[in-house]
Amino acid sequence: MKLFPQHCRKKKYYLYLMTFIVLGLSFLERFTCAGLFGTDVKKLKETRNVQGLILALKDKDPKVQYDAAEALGEIGDNRAVEPLATALKNDEFSGVRWKAAEALSKIGAPAVEALIGALRHDDDDVRWKAAIALGEIGDPRAIEPLIILLCDEDRFVKSHAALALGAIGEPSVNPLLRALREGDGNLRWNAAIALGKIRDPRAIEPLIRALADKYENVRAESASSLAAIGKPALGPLLRFLKFSDGPERLEVVTTLGELHDTDAIQPLIQMLENADDDERKAIADALDAILIPTIEPLVRKLRDGPHQTNELTRSDNNGGEG
Repeated sequence: MKLFPQHCRKKKYYLYLMTFIVLGLSFLERFTCAGLFGTDVKKLKETRNVQGLILALKDKDPKVQYDAAEALGEIGDNRAVEPLATALKNDEFSGVRWKAAEALSKIGAPAVEALIGALRHDDDDVRWKAAIALGEIGDPRAIEPLIILLCDEDRFVKSHAALALGAIGEPSVNPLLRALREGDGNLRWNAAIALGKIRDPRAIEPLIRALADKYENVRAESASSLAAIGKPALGPLLRFLKFSDGPERLEVVTTLGELHDTDAIQPLIQMLENADDDERKAIADALDAILIPTIEPLVRKLRDGPHQTNELTRSDNNGGEG
C-alpha cells in the first residue's frame, strides 16, 4: 500500500524544488553583494543597506572602500559617523580618507565632534581633510579648534584651517579678530587670511592696524584682505594715511592700489607734494594698479580702430550679449 498518492508526491517534489530555488537565489544575492563575486556597493546603496556599506569600508579593495564611503555620505545616516571617522583617521589610502571626510561633511552636524577629534590626529593629511569638512558643515563648534589649527606645524594644514574658518563665516569673526590682535606671528598671518575670506567690515580697522605688523607676511595678507573687503575699506584707509608715516604709510599706499578704487586717485596725487623717494615710488605703483585696469579697455578700443570701437560700443549697449 502506497503512503502517498502519485499527485501528492509530485506536489511535494515541486515544493522542495521551489524552496531550493528561492534559497539559492537568496544565497547568490547575498554573496553577490558581499563575498563570492565581490561587494556590490551599488546594490547596497540602492537598498540603503547602511550596515552592509559600513562593512564595505573594511573591504580589501580600496575602490570598494571609496565607493562605500561615498554612498554612506549620500545616504546621510548617523550610524555611519564613527565608521567613517575611523576610515578618515586609519585608512592607508588618501583617496578613501578624503571620501570619508567628504561623506562626514554631508552627514553634517552629527559628524562635527568626530571631525574635531580628527583635527588632533598625528597625520597632517587627516588634519587638513577634517578641517575642510568642518568648513563645509559650517558649525560654530569647530571655530576654536580650527583657530588652534592655524598654528599647526604644517603649512598646508594651516591654510586649510583658515579657509575653513572663512567658510564658516560671520561666527568666526570675533575669535579671528582676537587671534589677529593677540596671537603669535603664525596665528596673526592665518587669521588675516581667514578674515579676507569672510569680508566682514568689522575686520577693517584691525586689519589696517596689522599693516604695521613686524612680519611681512602678516602685513601682506592684511593688505590682501582689505582689498578683498573692497570699497568699505577705502575711507578708513584714507583716514589712517593722514596719521601714518614710514613703513606703515607705504603699506597703506600699497593697499590703496590693491583696492583698484578710482576714489583713491586724488588723495594719492595730493600726497606727492610732500612725499619722499620711497613714497613717490609707492604712490606711482598704486596709481598704476588703479589706472591701468581702468584705461585698458579704452586703450584697446583705440588700438583696434573705429570698426572695433563701434563693435565694442554696441556690445556694451546690449549688455555684453553677442
